[in-house]
Amino acid sequence: MIRAARVGAIGAIAGIVIVLALGFRYDPHDIRSATVGKPAPAFALPSLEGGGTVDLASYRGKVVVVNFFASWCIPCKQEHAAIASAWSRYRTADVVLIGTLYQDDADAGREFMRRLGGGWPTAIDGDGRVALSFGVFGIPETFFISRDGVIAGRHIGPIDEETLIAGIEAIRTGPAGR
Repeated sequence: MIRAARVGAIGAIAGIVIVLALGFRYDPHDIRSATVGKPAPAFALPSLEGGGTVDLASYRGKVVVVNFFASWCIPCKQEHAAIASAWSRYRTADVVLIGTLYQDDADAGREFMRRLGGGWPTAIDGDGRVALSFGVFGIPETFFISRDGVIAGRHIGPIDEETLIAGIEAIRTGPAGR
């Protein structure tokens, strides 16, 4: 009886160790998403700047980068310079960046953009439904959408300029520009 309990305990501990070992071997920035390879969820959200909406459908035919962020998010502040630099690089090209304020107050979001700079379309996802439909795991998260409206990639966590440009260029120069 005691031997069976020991074998069971050792088996349970071994099972936990295996599960943890498998879980730690993955890069947390490479979490698979059921949305990659599927059409991007449609949205028309209020513009952070006021007076109108940011409608994803209006950017069909362009490469679109959707970045979910919040003013209180430290990694969002860290990645902001990379996003601003990419915007400067691509603003006159066939690429659009869309910032999406998530789980935050609109006034705080406006202050964040004023203080750190911006200029790209920025929307307010007030109830979080758009983030949920994209499968946002936690902010910041960035989605790359091809010209045909399909999510081509996803980056979890703060994105650097090199990764951002590589994601955009992969779509721009990929098979038939997708």
